[in-house]
Amino acid sequence: MRISIRQGLQVALPGTPEQRVDPGKQVSSVGFDGADFADIRCEIMVAEGDAVAVGSPLFRDRKRPDILFTAPAAGIVERIALGPRRRLASLELRVGTGKAVRFSVPAAPARDSVQHLLLESGLWTAFRARPFGRIPDPGSAPEAIFVTAIDTYPLAADPKVALQDWRTAFAHGIDLLTILTEGPVFVCQAPGENLVGERSKVRCVQFAGPHPAGLPGTHIHRLLRLRPGRRVWQIHCQDVVSIGRLLESGMLAPERVISLAGPGVRRPRLVRVPAGASLDDLVAEELTEGGMQILSGPAIAGREGRFLGRHHWQVTILPYQQPRRGHDWLPSFFAFKQTEPVIPSEALEQALGLDIPVVPLLRALSVGDVETATRLGCLELLEEDLALPAYASGSRQDFPSLLRSTLDSLEGSI
Repeated sequence: MRISIRQGLQVALPGTPEQRVDPGKQVSSVGFDGADFADIRCEIMVAEGDAVAVGSPLFRDRKRPDILFTAPAAGIVERIALGPRRRLASLELRVGTGKAVRFSVPAAPARDSVQHLLLESGLWTAFRARPFGRIPDPGSAPEAIFVTAIDTYPLAADPKVALQDWRTAFAHGIDLLTILTEGPVFVCQAPGENLVGERSKVRCVQFAGPHPAGLPGTHIHRLLRLRPGRRVWQIHCQDVVSIGRLLESGMLAPERVISLAGPGVRRPRLVRVPAGASLDDLVAEELTEGGMQILSGPAIAGREGRFLGRHHWQVTILPYQQPRRGHDWLPSFFAFKQTEPVIPSEALEQALGLDIPVVPLLRALSVGDVETATRLGCLELLEEDLALPAYASGSRQDFPSLLRSTLDSLEGSI
């Protein structure tokens, strides 16, 4: 099946990466950024100075203690910082030498044993459930799982290149996903050869068009639109590879291929790095000049921080700029304000890429009209879906954060 997205915008930025994977980028530290787990109250399971192996549990969700967050590298726990109400601010590991935890892989996988393996290894946290975008509850099952194997963000890595050495592991991971749902597993990719063979419950769908053709929200909207009571999960293709490699070896392989790109990079390219890699280490000797803005994630939806985000697959390096208006504006360049009106434009109407009236939705979010935002379809969306409309609007309102506030309000009432 092929679906062409006619709406959307192609955001052009200099510093396009060479689509070839460098063997590795050495980092001295890895870590977790609390921004990835803002809804989770953590129970810390280690102390500063502890030695940990790859796959060792570091912390867990206090409300759902089966959900573990495990070490992406062997080393020493360097620093633990907690915020209000025991929210995680950051946890840092100094990378060293050490062993990896060996997990027990079930000989005949069933749903319960597969869930136990993913929870114990920490790979359960790779899933995000819609609506609301949370880590799914243990024991739950979605109506479908969407695998994202296409990336239309500016300066992104081509997932086909990232997967080229791990096609067998990817196929094994897909097989495991079919155990977790009674419904289909959609492998959403760019046009071309299918990344995996279609079989019972596995459907390959090719998406073509500009951004947001590569977003899970676009795929879900086109293939299995959310309705009241429907729950679906999304997962990135490289996390599926990690699942497949866990099945093959019994050990966690938390590495990822990311794009290191942007106008501030000497040699834009793809690099293989550990999950949660230190951004300072990644950009060392890479900057074209000083005073650059280093983002975990893409230019239109990334953030500044110390570590590579859990759901980020690129690091973007940009020069700091003054606030500007129009289509060359990037929301990462300045603090948002929430006082400006939403002005309709052709670019804004194109930016969402879904059959949802974008201007009325943004207006409802900007004034806190939860009822109208719900009626217009906000439950189908996550923050990433509104990054391009925020860019295209020319406004200084943080629509992704306004959406999150609305979703949080709705989550407590549903």
